Amino acid sequence: MKVLKFQKKGEFEVAAAKPMTLQERILQIDHIQARRFAKLQGEAVDIASEGIIRHLRACAKMDVNPDASAVREIIDDALNGRRVFAETSNDLLAA
Repeated sequence: MKVLKFQKKGEFEVAAAKPMTLQERILQIDHIQARRFAKLQGEAVDIASEGIIRHLRACAKMDVNPDASAVREIIDDALNGRRVFAETSNDLLAA
Protein backbone atom coordinates (compact mmCIF):
# COMPACT_ATOMS: atom_id res chain seq x y z
CA MET A 1 0.00 0.00 0.00
CA LYS A 2 1.38 3.38 -0.98
CA VAL A 3 1.06 5.96 1.72
CA LEU A 4 2.38 8.98 -0.14
CA LYS A 5 1.62 9.86 -3.74
CA PHE A 6 3.30 12.96 -5.09
CA GLN A 7 1.14 15.09 -7.37
CA LYS A 8 2.62 18.54 -7.80
CA LYS A 9 5.60 20.12 -6.21
CA GLY A 10 4.86 20.36 -2.48
CA GLU A 11 1.50 18.53 -2.66
CA PHE A 12 0.87 14.90 -1.72
CA GLU A 13 -1.94 12.53 -0.73
CA VAL A 14 -1.91 10.75 2.60
CA ALA A 15 -3.88 7.62 3.39
CA ALA A 16 -6.75 8.38 5.76
CA ALA A 17 -6.38 7.11 9.31
CA LYS A 18 -8.72 4.28 10.22
CA PRO A 19 -10.95 5.11 13.19
CA MET A 20 -10.14 2.94 16.20
CA THR A 21 -11.90 2.08 19.40
CA LEU A 22 -10.66 3.14 22.81
CA GLN A 23 -9.81 -0.50 23.54
CA GLU A 24 -7.56 -0.65 20.45
CA ARG A 25 -5.86 2.61 21.41
CA ILE A 26 -5.15 1.37 24.93
CA LEU A 27 -3.77 -1.84 23.42
CA GLN A 28 -1.25 0.27 21.48
CA ILE A 29 -0.13 1.88 24.73
CA ASP A 30 0.10 -1.24 26.93
CA HIS A 31 -1.41 -4.71 26.46
CA ILE A 32 -1.71 -5.34 30.21
CA GLN A 33 -3.76 -2.18 30.76
CA ALA A 34 -5.90 -3.07 27.73
CA ARG A 35 -6.78 -6.41 29.37
CA ARG A 36 -7.59 -4.65 32.66
CA PHE A 37 -9.76 -2.08 30.85
CA ALA A 38 -11.65 -4.84 29.03
CA LYS A 39 -12.62 -6.40 32.39
CA LEU A 40 -14.18 -3.20 33.76
CA GLN A 41 -17.96 -3.05 34.17
CA GLY A 42 -20.61 -0.51 35.07
CA GLU A 43 -19.59 2.87 36.47
CA ALA A 44 -15.89 1.93 36.40
CA VAL A 45 -15.94 1.73 32.58
CA ASP A 46 -17.39 5.24 32.33
CA ILE A 47 -14.90 6.71 34.80
CA ALA A 48 -11.91 5.02 33.17
CA SER A 49 -13.03 5.88 29.63
CA GLU A 50 -13.45 9.55 30.42
CA GLY A 51 -10.11 9.73 32.24
CA ILE A 52 -8.20 7.91 29.50
CA ILE A 53 -9.76 10.03 26.77
CA ARG A 54 -8.75 13.18 28.66
CA HIS A 55 -5.23 11.80 29.04
CA LEU A 56 -5.01 11.00 25.32
CA ARG A 57 -6.24 14.49 24.37
CA ALA A 58 -3.73 16.13 26.70
CA CYS A 59 -0.90 14.01 25.25
CA ALA A 60 -1.94 14.89 21.70
CA LYS A 61 -2.09 18.58 22.61
CA MET A 62 1.39 18.46 24.16
CA ASP A 63 2.70 16.21 21.33
CA VAL A 64 3.96 13.49 23.70
CA ASN A 65 3.31 9.77 23.88
CA PRO A 66 0.62 8.53 26.30
CA ASP A 67 2.01 7.08 29.51
CA ALA A 68 1.13 3.47 30.43
CA SER A 69 1.51 4.23 34.13
CA ALA A 70 -1.01 7.09 33.86
CA VAL A 71 -3.48 4.72 32.18
CA ARG A 72 -2.85 2.20 34.99
CA GLU A 73 -3.57 4.86 37.63
CA ILE A 74 -6.77 5.92 35.86
CA ILE A 75 -7.99 2.30 35.78
CA ASP A 76 -7.02 1.75 39.43
CA ASP A 77 -8.91 4.86 40.49
CA ALA A 78 -11.92 3.87 38.38
CA LEU A 79 -12.01 0.51 40.20
CA ASN A 80 -12.13 2.45 43.47
CA GLY A 81 -14.82 4.79 42.14
CA ARG A 82 -12.58 7.87 42.09
CA ARG A 83 -12.44 10.32 39.23
CA VAL A 84 -8.89 11.60 38.84
CA PHE A 85 -9.86 14.71 36.93
CA ALA A 86 -11.71 17.87 37.90
CA GLU A 87 -15.16 18.35 36.45
CA THR A 88 -15.64 21.91 35.25
CA SER A 89 -18.16 23.56 32.98
CA ASN A 90 -15.55 26.01 31.71
CA ASP A 91 -12.55 24.63 29.81
CA LEU A 92 -10.44 27.64 30.79
CA LEU A 93 -10.68 26.61 34.44
CA ALA A 94 -9.51 23.07 33.65
CA ALA A 95 -6.08 24.29 32.56
